[in-house]
Amino acid sequence: MYKVFINDNPLFFCESKTQLEDVENVNFITFKSNSSFYFTVTSLLSKENNCCCILAGNAKNAFDSFFDQHLKIEAAGGIVQNSKQNILFIYRNGIWDLPKGKIEINEDIKIAAIREVEEECGLVNPVITEDTLCTYHTYLHKDELVLKKTHWFFMSYNGSSDFTPQLDEGITKVKWMNFEEIEIVKKATFKSIVDVIDACLNRI
Repeated sequence: MYKVFINDNPLFFCESKTQLEDVENVNFITFKSNSSFYFTVTSLLSKENNCCCILAGNAKNAFDSFFDQHLKIEAAGGIVQNSKQNILFIYRNGIWDLPKGKIEINEDIKIAAIREVEEECGLVNPVITEDTLCTYHTYLHKDELVLKKTHWFFMSYNGSSDFTPQLDEGITKVKWMNFEEIEIVKKATFKSIVDVIDACLNRI
């Protein structure tokens, strides 16, 4: 099964409806390999709080075909925790987010994740403790459709909290947040980030 966020709404690729038994109000659509199918699905996802699932005999093939015309970008990021189990957030372009960024050519994924956390937050030597999920989302950049896959890693950090936000990336704040603050952030951040936060909270 694949899950991609389009217009901040989830699009699933499944081989059976039973894979989404726990998800409510899903629009199930049978996969079609024609040019109009993409626009049919994305128009549904342009509506607020909509959820769609493309059913196909092979979910991976349907996923690859659906995003065939997209530029593929891979990124890496971290869910950084301190000894109090607080999570490190960045405030980027007016929205609370988690540190992440594009993987450079021939760069190791884990090294990229650590580098991005260090650059965006101004800290040194966060330690990867565990691999976790990947998220997918789409966006439009210079009239080109982009599909971004982000690899996420749990990290620990016990150093100085004298952070330096990466201003040239639109980051103006870096902050540790406790569970109560995180619940507030979940209501005002990207849904793909909510998935990452929930994966972390379920682990604690």
